[in-house]
Amino acid sequence: MSYQHIASNATVFIKKNKSTANQISYLRLFLAMLEAYILFIIIRDGSSNWLAIGAVIVLSAFFFFVNYHQKILEKIQYHESILKVCEKEILATQGIHNQFDNGKLYEDKTHFFSYDLDVFGNHSIFQLLNRSITKSGSDALANRLKSPFLSKEAIESRQAAIEELSNKIDWRVDFLATGNLLEKDEAKYQQLLKWLKSTDIDLMGKFRFLLWLVPAINAIILGTWILDVISFKVWLLTLILQSVFSFVNRKQLNSLYLNISKNTTNLQRYIQLFQLIEKEDFKAPILKSWKDALATPSYISNAIKKLATISAYFAIRNSFFAPVLNAFFLWDYQCAHRFEAWKRQHNEALLQAFTVLHEWEVLVGIACYDFANDTYTVPEVSDTVVLDASQLGHPLLKKGKSVNNNFKINEGEQLFIVTGANMAGKSTFLRAVGSNFILAMIGARVRAERFVFKPIQVYTCMRITDSIDEGESYFHAELLRLQQVVKMLETGKEIFVILDELLKGTNSKDKLQGSELFLAKLTQYKTVFGMIATHDLDLTDMATKHPQKIKNICFEIVIADDKMTFDYKLREGVTQNMNALFLMKQMGIV
Repeated sequence: MSYQHIASNATVFIKKNKSTANQISYLRLFLAMLEAYILFIIIRDGSSNWLAIGAVIVLSAFFFFVNYHQKILEKIQYHESILKVCEKEILATQGIHNQFDNGKLYEDKTHFFSYDLDVFGNHSIFQLLNRSITKSGSDALANRLKSPFLSKEAIESRQAAIEELSNKIDWRVDFLATGNLLEKDEAKYQQLLKWLKSTDIDLMGKFRFLLWLVPAINAIILGTWILDVISFKVWLLTLILQSVFSFVNRKQLNSLYLNISKNTTNLQRYIQLFQLIEKEDFKAPILKSWKDALATPSYISNAIKKLATISAYFAIRNSFFAPVLNAFFLWDYQCAHRFEAWKRQHNEALLQAFTVLHEWEVLVGIACYDFANDTYTVPEVSDTVVLDASQLGHPLLKKGKSVNNNFKINEGEQLFIVTGANMAGKSTFLRAVGSNFILAMIGARVRAERFVFKPIQVYTCMRITDSIDEGESYFHAELLRLQQVVKMLETGKEIFVILDELLKGTNSKDKLQGSELFLAKLTQYKTVFGMIATHDLDLTDMATKHPQKIKNICFEIVIADDKMTFDYKLREGVTQNMNALFLMKQMGIV
């Protein structure tokens, strides 16, 4: 099944059922007019058996078609949601992603790598993966991208789950279509979570025995009155006293009822989502474990339905029968007690279920990305190989626009100095390596033919900005980033550093000396790997001073006949051509 096929079926369904819905609307109008006419005849001429039966039949038919019409509209709405999901995913397979939220609100310039590697914002990694149906699901994806897995087991378990979900195209579309029909009100959702986490209320306390004693006493008194053992006045007095008791804690009961009613409505919206997970057969261990979490201590959807039943019983307090029910059964207290018992049994499971649901959103989004890029590679997780990639490209470049390169870190190698002219491809290559590392560590496919890697903390220093508000200069901000690298290494942590033009904020002499000393310091640690892009060709002498640990690689350009050409191919060695002066002449600056 393809997105196009699912979309085509949805379109046919919508067209057919919209026609049916219109016909039912006309039929309802006809039945309403017929009912009005029959009632007019009855009022004018008086009722007869046939007219009375006809009025009942027409009214019943009217309500039947009202209900039927509503169900058809709900199905149309659902299939319209399916159509929207498929249209977005078809665009994603074509490399278009601006139909998805870009996660700009998660941008953090101080984060280890997310700002430098375009993890958030327009045309970002987040936008590639984001299919979140709730704000909390979006938060979960952002947190995962900021803190990818560093465990081989965790990554491989996600890879298996994502591969399975990628193949379940119908289920994914169903999940997203159902989720997109949810009311997107984060305030209500947070209120729901707060309510589930709130302290239990026990209105009856040690007097809980009254919940069964009062109805039992009423049954006995009723029996004795029927047998004429006591007078009706005695029974009536007993009922009045019990009615008075029902007004104790009235304020708390009202508050409890309003909270139950409001939050039950919010919870019910999630039943279909939970049912989709509960009813599907999953093979991947992590999906099976998450599904089992939803079924303990009972199916979450059934737990929500039980709460809806309690809420419906509690709502009877607003009816004409409320005083009688409170007098006979202490109705409000009975409902409050049922809710308290429900909450004790199910609130922890529900909180866990929502946490699982948001993780499911993350995996569904990555699975959609994998399906749209099925020519990309599932990375191989290694315990020893830091990186061995062939035909590596930047995942944010449009298909057909990326020039791919091979890159491997051999045993003993640690740092690579990348040189090249302006616009030759240095920064793009650095970001391609970093971006694919992040995708690989969350279990997603990467843009390469082969990608063997070791899970490792990525740390970048590429887009440093100064801060006028905090009185922080550009140079000081860069030093703080480099200081953080050293501090992490001193703890023994493995790091993959990606640095673009070290010490840009100082003069050329300081820059070269500082850069050389910093690289020399990095070589003292066995746990650091990475790349440093530079225009300062003198820095490449560090490869001669540390031949086992530092290696020069470059991107070259060709200038001939006043023309400049780029091939964006990675080579060993140091670049031989620079283009700043050529470009200035071409633009008439000099």
